[in-house]
Amino acid sequence: MIILRTFYIFKISKEFKVITKDKPYNLYLALDNIHSMNTDELNLAYKLFDEICDRPDVKKLNLSVFNTLKDSDYYIKFNNNHLINNYYTTENSKLTINRSYLKIKSSLNNPTFFKILKSIPNLFVIDFSSKDYFWLS
Repeated sequence: MIILRTFYIFKISKEFKVITKDKPYNLYLALDNIHSMNTDELNLAYKLFDEICDRPDVKKLNLSVFNTLKDSDYYIKFNNNHLINNYYTTENSKLTINRSYLKIKSSLNNPTFFKILKSIPNLFVIDFSSKDYFWLS
């Protein structure tokens, strides 16, 4: 049975990057609190999220990932979903580019998509179920 990890990637505003660069736990706590808010607190969650995070440029990001991987035999793209199925490295990863965050489901702890996204500044990765978090860039 393959266990997939789910990574949520947020583009953090420059101001919050400066404040939390050396203390990523505080940023993790803020995003985890937003993630676990009740539906009756939705307006507050949106306001907090907009203060902390910038929106990724979906078109530009889709094009960048596609251009990087388009010649790979293990790569498939459909709309905002990018898939890698590499039987030699046992990688099975899916990157979904949403308007407010990116989501990677992967059979690996260090999926190929991390290497591609690393050049984008201020990206913060969280695996909420494993309570794992780190700066990607």
